[in-house]
Amino acid sequence: MDKAIFDIDHIMLSVGDNASAADTFSRMGFTTTPRGQLPGLSNRLICFGGGRRNSPNFIELMSLEDAELAPPAMVQALSGPDRPVLMVMATESAEKTRSELSDAGLDVSPVIDGERNWTLPSGEVLDLEFSIVLPSVGQAPFYWIACQHKTPQHYLRQDFVEHKNGGLLLKKVIAISENPQEAANHFATNWAAAVSEREDQNAPVVVTRGVVELHIFDRENYSNHYPGVEIARNEDHIAGISVSVRSISNLEDLLKDNGFEPLKPGSAIVLPPSQACGCLVVFEENKLDISQLNLGPLPI
Repeated sequence: MDKAIFDIDHIMLSVGDNASAADTFSRMGFTTTPRGQLPGLSNRLICFGGGRRNSPNFIELMSLEDAELAPPAMVQALSGPDRPVLMVMATESAEKTRSELSDAGLDVSPVIDGERNWTLPSGEVLDLEFSIVLPSVGQAPFYWIACQHKTPQHYLRQDFVEHKNGGLLLKKVIAISENPQEAANHFATNWAAAVSEREDQNAPVVVTRGVVELHIFDRENYSNHYPGVEIARNEDHIAGISVSVRSISNLEDLLKDNGFEPLKPGSAIVLPPSQACGCLVVFEENKLDISQLNLGPLPI
């Protein structure tokens, strides 16, 4: 039976102040959404238009405001600011995903139905609805949850998905593990994801379930792949993201003009975590036909 999960929907960054974090990412050339309020939490998003099956594809800047009101799993995940903390998987059915994970032996909370409002500068109010699946923290090499969007069209508005830096798609989640192959096995099982054969020991293990890829490095290969970039901490963790952009020809100048000191290993442009709210940000020139991604299910 195929899993209800069908892609990585977005990556969540824990930030102490999402207004300040939004300013940092705006200076990188990203458009950010208005502030969203959830129980005990607030966020802002960086949205892209390239998700699979017309699903959103975005970066979430999340702040913990009241630990007594927020779900316990989110309190744990957001315990340290300025770092990527979790992946959110897109699911066609939150209830089905919860049942699948429970049957697989994971401890999973009941589905949480949520909503929030975005008030636009024009005064227009967007009502967002979704259902969340929250496995308990500590059961995966890198924490992840799942989300079923009920109002995906709001994330795909043209005024949200157009970016000065030419950003088109959250394409990769970049992680570090002591044992990348073992870490990948968890996602192969619980997402029904494909896992690359690691013929080149200098390459990451790549986990694929849809358009967005999870690239898992060991520490040595990560340092070789991103020279000059610090490793934030010793345990296995999500280190950063790669964003597909239309062109990188003028991007380096945009970043420098806005106070950043980008690195350029190979054909990519890299911002170390110290410059990007604790998150490695890699810009790579797009190689996908983005116009085709929302036309329906893609082969995996």
